[in-house]
Amino acid sequence: MKRLALSLVLLGACDVGASAPPETPPVAAEIVDAPVPVPAEPAPAEPAPEPESKPAPPVQIEALDPDEGPLRAQIRGHVRRAKKAGQRVVLEMSAPWCPPCKRAKTTLAEPDVKAQLDGLLLLRANSDLWQSDLDELGFDASLIPTYYGLDASGRPSGRTVSGARWRTRAQAREGLLAFLRAA
Repeated sequence: MKRLALSLVLLGACDVGASAPPETPPVAAEIVDAPVPVPAEPAPAEPAPEPESKPAPPVQIEALDPDEGPLRAQIRGHVRRAKKAGQRVVLEMSAPWCPPCKRAKTTLAEPDVKAQLDGLLLLRANSDLWQSDLDELGFDASLIPTYYGLDASGRPSGRTVSGARWRTRAQAREGLLAFLRAA
C-alpha cells in the first residue's frame, strides 16, 4: 500500500501537461520535386602545353681581338651571352701560319660540319697575340690548335683536345666533330 500511495504522489507531482513542449502553429509542409543543386565538378585540367624548345642557334665563331680589351674580360662576356642564348662555349687556340690550324679552320667552314654544331660558340684566340694571357688563364698554348671546353666562369672545364697531329682534313674533321659535339 505504501507503494501505491507513493506512486500516486509521484504521479501527481509530475504534471504531464506542464512538461510538454508548447504547441506551435502547424507549418504547411511543401514537397518539392526540384533537383537538389550539386556543386559542379571542376573540368579535368588539360595538360599544360609542353614548352616549345627553341632550336639551338647556329654555330658561331668569334675571333678574340686584343683591341677589344683584356682576354679574361672578353671570354667572360662571351660566356655570359652564350649562356643566355643556350650555347656551349669552346676556346680555340690557333695561329694563321699553322697547317693543322688551317685544316681545322677549313673544316669548320664546311656547311655540313657547321650544321652538326648548332648551339656552339667557338672563341678563336690567336696564340701568337695572346700567348702570355692564355698561359695566365690556365690555357696551355704549347700545341696548336688546341680546343678547350669552358665552364660558366670562362675557365678551362678540363675537356680539351689538341689537333697538332691532324695531318689530313679527314683527321681534323673527325677530331673536331667528336670533341665539339660533346662540348
